[in-house]
Amino acid sequence: MRFKSTNMRNRIFAGAALCVLSLCVLSVAHPVLAQSATDQLEAVAAGGGLPTANIGIMIARVIRVFLGTLGIIFTIVVLYAGFIYMTAQGDPDKIKKAKDMIKNGVIGMIICLSAFSITQFILNRLLSAAGAGGSISSIADQYGEPLSGSLGAGIIDSHYPERNAIDIPRNTRIMVTFKQAINPASIISGYATSSAATDLNADNILIYPTAEGDGSKLAASEVLVTTNDEHTIFVFDPVPLLGDGIDDVNYTVALSNDIELEDGGSAFSGNYSGGYEWTFEVSTEVDLTPPKVVSVIPRSLASAARNVTVSITFNEAMDPVASTGTYAEASSGNLTNIEVLDGSGNNVEGTFAISNGYKTLEFTPVDACGEDPCGDTIYCLPGSDDLTVQAHAASLTDEPPQAQAVGVSFDGLVDAAANSLDGDGDGKAQGSSTDDVTGTDDYAWSFETTSEIDDTVPAITDMSPGIGDTFADQDADIEITFNVAMRSSTLNTSNVSLWPDPWYEFWFSTRKTDVADEDGDTLYTTAQISHPTMVSSDDEGWMYFPVVTRGVKSNAQICMFPAYGPDESGTGVCDVTEAYPYCCDGVSSDEACPTSVEGVDLPDTSE
Repeated sequence: MRFKSTNMRNRIFAGAALCVLSLCVLSVAHPVLAQSATDQLEAVAAGGGLPTANIGIMIARVIRVFLGTLGIIFTIVVLYAGFIYMTAQGDPDKIKKAKDMIKNGVIGMIICLSAFSITQFILNRLLSAAGAGGSISSIADQYGEPLSGSLGAGIIDSHYPERNAIDIPRNTRIMVTFKQAINPASIISGYATSSAATDLNADNILIYPTAEGDGSKLAASEVLVTTNDEHTIFVFDPVPLLGDGIDDVNYTVALSNDIELEDGGSAFSGNYSGGYEWTFEVSTEVDLTPPKVVSVIPRSLASAARNVTVSITFNEAMDPVASTGTYAEASSGNLTNIEVLDGSGNNVEGTFAISNGYKTLEFTPVDACGEDPCGDTIYCLPGSDDLTVQAHAASLTDEPPQAQAVGVSFDGLVDAAANSLDGDGDGKAQGSSTDDVTGTDDYAWSFETTSEIDDTVPAITDMSPGIGDTFADQDADIEITFNVAMRSSTLNTSNVSLWPDPWYEFWFSTRKTDVADEDGDTLYTTAQISHPTMVSSDDEGWMYFPVVTRGVKSNAQICMFPAYGPDESGTGVCDVTEAYPYCCDGVSSDEACPTSVEGVDLPDTSE
């Protein structure tokens, strides 16, 4: 019996050794093939109807099947040993045999698992060195876009034109929004000695035709740079028209890692320390179409709670420097291009901010009137009052719809090509009502406020894809639908994000769409997350984690806490309470959702 046990142990060790040997052979077999030979083999396979998947991935699959089979065998051995032990009826030989089998089975499993870990490590290194797929690094090389991750995950919240945009007019401005205040001197040449400087720091911001390389970048004097008061948004206006008017021309914008935060240090750090760059395609056309208003909140003549967020959305990106800022009675540099007036015709103090791809303006008044469930301050408009919002068109040049610059900006709202607002939507820019010559293109609407405060907590009603779903379209936006109208400025990349697990360089950006009823009242909002092409299931697929923090707020400035949303089945509601306020993969929790994936930290859902 002891001999048999020894023989069995020898057989188990021999099997484990065979496992190690087989895996090692599989590990070193692939790199011997040159890339050209691989291509030829794949061509032959395709012609014969055979699989053409990456060989490294096929090897990995074989290894997993092989180890899975061995795992089943060892499990059967242990179960059989347990059966012998249970039926031994005190027979010492059977008991000893069973114990030896269990011990040897466990040892065999440990050896095989160790062999898997070692050979998988070797396989990944060899495949990576050979330029083949299958490892995390090779997947990142295939799907990741170099110097892109700062958009969304890093310092950049949004920019215009978007990544890989096409049909961009030759007279476009280029706009970048940072998540933190930037030292203007690192973007505007000469700003350190004069805040009136407007030349580009061409060492840190490079704009050039992609095919010609950065040696053809626009010079400092060829780009007019403006910024908002907070130094978080910068607008770059090329003096010469982009492109050549004959063919479409691809342009690159590169932001160097020498751009500094206003309080010191590099704006680009950690995984994104190399800086950021993107490309877009300039057409042969010049944009001479004025922007229009597509929706407002509250709608005209509506009655709204006094904590409603006044917002106006346009059909295209607007110049953020001309459309954002603050009105304060004690200030001399007030924003008057868009105003909120009370029933007596006086300006309501507050600030306009821009979001949603530079298409939506939102107003935050200064009157604090309460707190939301997260303890954040709610700001209110005058209660029980008739309010009017006036969006002013800009003065025109002698070539309408182009707006006349006033200093480095404009005296009204303009789009990214400096076309003045078309307030009446007739397709023509006719200037502001303050313009004595033309004056019919301001946009205004009125509504009344109640004395009430809307405290409805927003909830997620639908997500596409759902929890645990397989995403069929690698390029489709992620969509998150809420039950109420949401505050656009909170649907930013700090509060709504998307992360690959394991992490590789991956960008994302956010937008929103409002759905209104036939009267024009906004019913609910859907947030969209744009992203690069996701890893194909042919390359083993990848896990992706959308994260929505409680920083998202309704149009009434109420945070999403508790985090109501779909449950793990996708058919019910996550059972959140005040004691279990977080919803993680459809399951309620008393702790914030996990804040990291392999390789990077995620936003903290408790903030």
